[in-house]
Order: sequence, then structure tokens, then C-alpha cells
Amino acid sequence: QSEGAWTERRMGARRTVPIEATAYSSDWRSCGWEWGLALGPFPLYLPLCAGVRPSGTVAWPLVPRRRREKVEDKPALVLGGATLAVLGAFGVAAHAVFCAAAGGGSRWRRKAAKALRDGDVTAKMTTAACAGALLGATQFPIGRYWGESHIAGCKYHGVTAMGTRPEEVRPVIWRHDVLRDPVGFLGRLVTMRWDAADGTIAADTDHYPHGTRMHVPGYGWGVVEDRGVDIKGPHRIDLYYGRRRRALRFGRQTVDVAVEEA
Repeated sequence: QSEGAWTERRMGARRTVPIEATAYSSDWRSCGWEWGLALGPFPLYLPLCAGVRPSGTVAWPLVPRRRREKVEDKPALVLGGATLAVLGAFGVAAHAVFCAAAGGGSRWRRKAAKALRDGDVTAKMTTAACAGALLGATQFPIGRYWGESHIAGCKYHGVTAMGTRPEEVRPVIWRHDVLRDPVGFLGRLVTMRWDAADGTIAADTDHYPHGTRMHVPGYGWGVVEDRGVDIKGPHRIDLYYGRRRRALRFGRQTVDVAVEEA
């Protein structure tokens, strides 16, 4: 861009700045976190996500990675216990079915069903589920970890740099497009989120301090509440969307953003 392209035009209490705006959502691909199974007392975890992130980094499942921070909150422990309980019961059931069907024949399905109804197999499944629940809830919690950048391996809290939950911009409920987003309308109706709300914007806080309000064409009003490793300078911002599909629809655009003066 030429020097003139980045000229700021002052309009009363606001100034208009050409900014490259990139949409993002809180899914693991966009934010760079991943689900992970902690390996007990060892400073390692097994990633449970697979795929390529927009940044180009690859998430490899079940390849041990360094864990720099413990994730031992109640949801992580409950999730770990429930997961290992299901896996333990499933393992016993799969072994029983395999042994019953090993003889072959046309009635292997009936043999497998009979094996699962056996009291001994049921008792083993219950024992395995209880052992898995106890082990998972104490030693193998499943939590979210940063998967890239200099904070890889640290716990992902899902909050902004200001400690708030990111919000997608929304109008007052009677202006919500019911035909385009009926599920979202119903969710707002049930959770009593009827008022309008500014969206969450990530920016370089050296140029736009926390609390700075901006109006982005195609997005609406937002507030700077977060930062980003790759967001540098006054001409880059990220816009939060609640769903990845809507973030992909906006994509990356260079638009004239109205910035409110402090």
C-alpha cells in the first residue's frame, strides 16, 4: 500500500482508518488450541485434535507434547473420568464380542449378543468403567491446551486479555434475522440476551488500547478486548464470531474502520 492509502481521515470524535480485518472464532483451528489428555504426573499430554490450522501448523493426534501447565479444574477431571470410563467398558465389551465371534459361523452375531448379556462380562464392564472413571478423574484429566506460538503447552482459558468471554456483535433481539438464524434467535430468547452487544476485537494495544470502540463495515460495533501474536501495527485487527462458518464467510477484508477517539 502507498503512504496515501493509510491516511487517517478525522471525522469529529472519530477517525477513519483503512484496516485489514480478519474474522476468527473460538474453535480450535482458529484460536490455536487443542484438546489434550494429560499423562498423569508426567509433564506431557496426548493431543486429541487432528487437522491443519489456518496458520499452517498441523495438529497431530496422540503424539505426546510438552505440558507446561496443569489442567485440573473440575470440568477437565469429569471429562477425563467419563472418557476413560466409556473406553474401559467398551474395551471389555469389544474383547467379549471378538472372543465370541472368533469361532466364525453364520451365528456369530447371536453369539456376540449372548456374550454381552452374560453376567460375568457385565460385571467386568462395570469394574472397568469404575476404574477408568477413578483413574481419569484423578490422573488423566482432559483439557484444552495452546497448540502453537510461544505459549504452546499452557492451559487455554477461553478468555480475552481483559479476562472477559469473547462476544459476537449482536443487535437488539427484535432486529435479529430470524429467517437466517432461527437457532441463534431461539438461544437468545431462552437465555434472555435480548439487548444489543458490541463484538470482541483483537488489536495491537500499543495503537488501540483496551476499551477502544470501532465500527467495522460488514460486522458492526466492536470493542478492543484482546491481543494477538501476529496482530502488529495500526492496520490489523481480528473480529470475533461465535461460529466458524460465519467467520469464514467474512474472511479477510480491508475496510475503512471508524475508530472512536478516547
